[in-house]
Amino acid sequence: MPCVHSTWEVFEQELAAVRERYLRRQDGPAHQARSLLSPERLFRFQQRERLILRLLRRKASKPLWELKILEVGCGYGGNILQFIRWGCRPENLFANELLEDRLQIAQSLLPQGVHILPGDAAGLELPPESFDIILQSTVFSSILNAPFRQHLAHRMWHWLAPGGAVLWYDLRYPNPWNPDVCAIPISEIRRLFPHGRIYKYAVTLAPPLGRVVAHFGFIPYAILAAVPLLRTHWLCWIEKPRQFQA
Repeated sequence: MPCVHSTWEVFEQELAAVRERYLRRQDGPAHQARSLLSPERLFRFQQRERLILRLLRRKASKPLWELKILEVGCGYGGNILQFIRWGCRPENLFANELLEDRLQIAQSLLPQGVHILPGDAAGLELPPESFDIILQSTVFSSILNAPFRQHLAHRMWHWLAPGGAVLWYDLRYPNPWNPDVCAIPISEIRRLFPHGRIYKYAVTLAPPLGRVVAHFGFIPYAILAAVPLLRTHWLCWIEKPRQFQA
């Protein structure tokens, strides 16, 4: 078994590698804003929004305005703004981001009251069982070191209140054009959260296909998006038992 010192050195190396992977991506806030003018991005966004709202309506432990939510890897703050639009209170929202440039933009876009938490999420000092929802969106697929993924999942579970849930959106299949990401299959999600009750949904029509068919309108897009094998991501509600004891 590696010593603790060696393990943390590996984790630090992986954090540095994650920074480099994101720096290679050209997905700034201006690009993201323009992307909703793309029919494919809009259809994708709307599908995911409908499903998340249905999950919140059916499974959330509290009304939206009472939910305490943490996002691990908030990027430019788009998901946090979405939760505010749905009715969550800014003072109940916590936004973590590793990359300094994204963090600065998130700070400028998010309203006062949102708690901004810079740095490595796994290193945050947060009270145990203090969040009703912990959100991660395509963070784990950018972490190529499996022990680090497990460590981060353990920390998230530690912060999650009994009856709460991890809201997960990430790659179901590997991306052959992007070596900086890896797929996270359901079998690994179960290993990451062995005590969670997992509700899983295959979502997001494969973007290369979606970009073509979306130009013909929503109906052709929806027909192909209804084929489970063509959906590239998992959206999961990973529920922590109300009587859970560590």
